[in-house]
Amino acid sequence: MQPDSVDRHVAHWLPRLPHLDPVIEGIVTRMSVLTRYLKSHRRADLAERGLKQWEYDVLHYLGAVGPPHRVAPSLLAEWLDMHPATLTSRLDRMEEAGYITRVHDPADRRRLLVAQTEKGHSVWRSAMNAVSGEEHAMVAVLSESERELLTGLLRRMVHAVEDDAKPLLPDWPNLGS
Repeated sequence: MQPDSVDRHVAHWLPRLPHLDPVIEGIVTRMSVLTRYLKSHRRADLAERGLKQWEYDVLHYLGAVGPPHRVAPSLLAEWLDMHPATLTSRLDRMEEAGYITRVHDPADRRRLLVAQTEKGHSVWRSAMNAVSGEEHAMVAVLSESERELLTGLLRRMVHAVEDDAKPLLPDWPNLGS
């Protein structure tokens, strides 16, 4: 197979860092540049829809909880790893844009929930489709068996990182209000 930019990166650094493991450097750098590539495309796709990354993140978490797409702001702040005051300010802007609304919790009318509006759901789905398209295009170069192999190898790496630590992603089935 023809060398890629990561091979050239490794070749550049190997003489300068003789203890560098070229295989590990290649793996980690490839994961990093592919993630950066996807983030760059996501940013462009979101900008095309008038969304900032943090707005997409809020809409994404609301979409993840399923209909009626609403959750307590404190839980949303926790999932986003954001200070509640910062989230409140951002939610105000999203409400002005028509992406979310605040509704009373049917179980406790004293509590407010953040709810995704139809407009918010629509722009989130549109962004999801665009992002998904780019991801599919990137993975399309792999055969089905290569995809299965790659996902299995990456799963093992995630297990190794999560072994004694907090999971890297939330447990979606336990989300909701």
